[in-house]
Amino acid sequence: MFKLLYTPFPKPKMTIKNVIWVFLTGFLGSVFVILFKPFNITNQTGVWYFNLIAMSMGVVFSFSIFFMEFLIPKLFRKFFKKWNIGKALLWYSLVILFVGAAMFLYKSFLGGFRDFTFNEYIMVIGRVLGIGVIVSFFVVGIFSYFNRQSIASISSKELYRITSANSKPLDINLNEILYIVSDDNYVDIHKVENGKRKKVVFRSSLKNIEDQIVNPISPMYRCHRRYLVNINSFTIKNDKRRNTIIKLKDFEDEIPVSEKYYTIIVNLLQINP
Repeated sequence: MFKLLYTPFPKPKMTIKNVIWVFLTGFLGSVFVILFKPFNITNQTGVWYFNLIAMSMGVVFSFSIFFMEFLIPKLFRKFFKKWNIGKALLWYSLVILFVGAAMFLYKSFLGGFRDFTFNEYIMVIGRVLGIGVIVSFFVVGIFSYFNRQSIASISSKELYRITSANSKPLDINLNEILYIVSDDNYVDIHKVENGKRKKVVFRSSLKNIEDQIVNPISPMYRCHRRYLVNINSFTIKNDKRRNTIIKLKDFEDEIPVSEKYYTIIVNLLQINP
């Protein structure tokens, strides 16, 4: 089993891509409500501007997420430094309650506060969760299609602690690892740290390392009996089943790919060029 310590910074950074994702989710959520009318959300009053109201609800949703995900972490950096499951559960519970409260207050304001009750607040939270989950998966699909990249691995930003019977524990960030190669009773861990190339020698078998850092959400893959590679750092140089070579994107290192691992490695590099 792999061992996670903490994420260096748990919240997405305020990049253009992440901001677009948030506001696209709000926009598509409004479109989803207009077209499919989930949870019996219909134009019961017959007003002509119902669609505009639905679109404005999406804007409120987006700004609420933007506030919680990007602005609050900047104001309270200390709380987000060492992330763990307990903090994550607490934080995202607060996010849900805040977004639900914002949507509830806006809806109540538009309706003259006729349904300003706790039960209605809980109903709003349920609707927000249901619509948000459906639309978020759709938005992730759009980004994956246009970028031709798999969803960024969560674990690539995690700190892993690898252990061995004959060595002190070693903490590694998978996002910094280029590849790991077996050398008799040792492994050479090739990495980039603070923009500089480094090699760390660790007394362990490659199988022991593989058992601790390779998992369904890890960017590390076995490509050869002697090599583990970070799939995000490589491109295909020679694509022949019995003689496949992959190359580091920013360096000259070339790694062989065994026929046993050919299909999975080539497929991954084709969708994550």
